[in-house]
Amino acid sequence: MSGWVDLLSESHGIRAIYGEDLPALTSVDLHELVLHRDGPRATLRFDLSQFPKSPPKKWADQGFNVVQVQLTLEDVLHLTIAGWTTRAVLDINVEPTGKVLSLRANNGPVGISIDARWLVLSHLSAYCRASAE
Repeated sequence: MSGWVDLLSESHGIRAIYGEDLPALTSVDLHELVLHRDGPRATLRFDLSQFPKSPPKKWADQGFNVVQVQLTLEDVLHLTIAGWTTRAVLDINVEPTGKVLSLRANNGPVGISIDARWLVLSHLSAYCRASAE
């Protein structure tokens, strides 16, 4: 259930980190949604719910346990945001519809719908989240 990786304009970074066990976009913890007039584009920054089974040595040595990504949708054609909250845990679905990519996330108090021409993994990092969260 990682078809979103196949829709990226460049996917070698995430494939190098996760190998064959690519992460799904289920139960992601959304930190921010930024809209840019240039492009226009929209960037979602969120924590993946799945950490790689064999993380990079640098991540393992530092005790990192969460992967955070930024997905940027470029050449946005349509965008709708309904609701917002201090902690949005969402299931994100990205599917091609003709020459357009449709991102949908509609869980709980937050609903996001974005149609765009390109999906870019604009940033990939890791950090250590305390287990109390």
